[in-house]
Amino acid sequence: MGSHISWDLQRSLSGNYNLIFIDLPGHGMSDPIEDEVSVKLFADYVAEFVRGLGIESMVAVGHSLGGAICIQLALDSPELVRGLVLVGTGAKLGVLPTILEALKTNFRESVDLAIGSMAFAENTDPKIVDLAKEECLKCNPKVAYSDFAACNKFDVRDRISEISVPTLIIVGSEDKLTPVKWSRYLNEKILNSSLKIVENAGHMVMIEQPEEFNRAIINFLNGLQD
Repeated sequence: MGSHISWDLQRSLSGNYNLIFIDLPGHGMSDPIEDEVSVKLFADYVAEFVRGLGIESMVAVGHSLGGAICIQLALDSPELVRGLVLVGTGAKLGVLPTILEALKTNFRESVDLAIGSMAFAENTDPKIVDLAKEECLKCNPKVAYSDFAACNKFDVRDRISEISVPTLIIVGSEDKLTPVKWSRYLNEKILNSSLKIVENAGHMVMIEQPEEFNRAIINFLNGLQD
C-alpha cells in the first residue's frame, strides 16, 4: 500500500529496535513527485531520506514494491545497507495485465481484484481483507497505477547475485501476487540469504500472520548481533 500503515502490526518491535516507517512519494503523508516513478527513483529517494537522518547503515525491510526498492537500494547504495528483509517480492516483478488495465479504467475494480481476490490467503478473516481494501482505496488512482507500472518494469536478475549482506526472505505459502518460486529464486541467487515460508498466509503475510512474521524478523536481527 506504499505507506507506513501496512506495518502497524510490527510497531511492537520498537521496544528493542529503532524503527523508521517510510511513506513513499504520493502515499500517506508524503507529497507526490512529478517525475515518472520507477523502483530506482524510489530507491534514490529512500537513500536521500536515510542520509538526511544521519543514518550510516541500517537493515532495510520492504514488502512487494518496497522489497524491490530495498533490493535496488542494496545494489546502488550498499554502504547504507547492513542487512535486508525482503517480503513477498522478487528480482523481477510482473503485474497481471488485467490489474494494470483495471487500474486505468476502474480503480475500485482493480482493488477488488488485487486485494480482495489475490492478496490474502483463502481463509483470511474477511474483516481484515475489507480493511486492506479500504486503505488501498484511499490511494490516488494515478499513484497506484504508477506504482504497479514501476513494479512491472522492475528486473534486476542480472545483478541480484551482487548482494552479499545478510538477507531474510519471507513469503506467504499462498502468495498469488509474488509466488513462492520468486522467493526461492532470490534465496538461490543471494549467497548470504535464508528463506522463511509462512503457512496460511498470502501476499500480505505481515498482516495475516504477524506473530510468526515478527518472530522471524527478531531472530534474524538477533543473528546480526552475534
